[in-house]
Amino acid sequence: MKGFYYLLGLATLLSVTSCDDTARLAKELPGTWAGTPENFTDNSAITATIIENYTIVSNPDTQQKSLRGGDILITGMISSTTQVVSNGSLIEPITLTAAAKSSIEGTWNVIDDDEVAVMLKPETLKVEVDPEAIMVNTNVLSGADSPDIDSLRPQVCANLSQGLSQALVIRYASVRRLDDVKIKGPILKFEIGKTDYVLTRQGDSN
Repeated sequence: MKGFYYLLGLATLLSVTSCDDTARLAKELPGTWAGTPENFTDNSAITATIIENYTIVSNPDTQQKSLRGGDILITGMISSTTQVVSNGSLIEPITLTAAAKSSIEGTWNVIDDDEVAVMLKPETLKVEVDPEAIMVNTNVLSGADSPDIDSLRPQVCANLSQGLSQALVIRYASVRRLDDVKIKGPILKFEIGKTDYVLTRQGDSN
């Protein structure tokens, strides 16, 4: 009987400790966290790099004694490269670089002392390509600078927006759970699948 009460007490202690750790993570997680550059397209027509900011906000329900979830906004600064043919197949392709912004909204909830469930809403995904930031690199075949591209801007913006959106839909479909979450000072580490992420807190800590 003594053994039973010992195990019961131990289980209760572990449960309380786990709850405390879960609440602690939920308290430390809110804020804005900046990532590092990542390649995210496997489209041969577009190559792109994104730097993401995770803005994590606690549930505003003040009736809850321990806030363990809330809203999340992931914004991205994108640098991309693509090739276009300016006037039919007889014109050599030119390489262009462009800048874009992306955003997607969702919710988060701490489900364990080192696990966070994330539910992103695909319908909130936005990608905005800056037409003024489209620059000509070189003519791929001759290496010569290409002239005015004003007439190409609408086509390039439309193609890039579609291609980047498709790539981001795939990217964010895999963001369902943050595993092995650790916060040490201004550094946030976690895993998504088999990929490790390291983010840095922006601004003052909460």
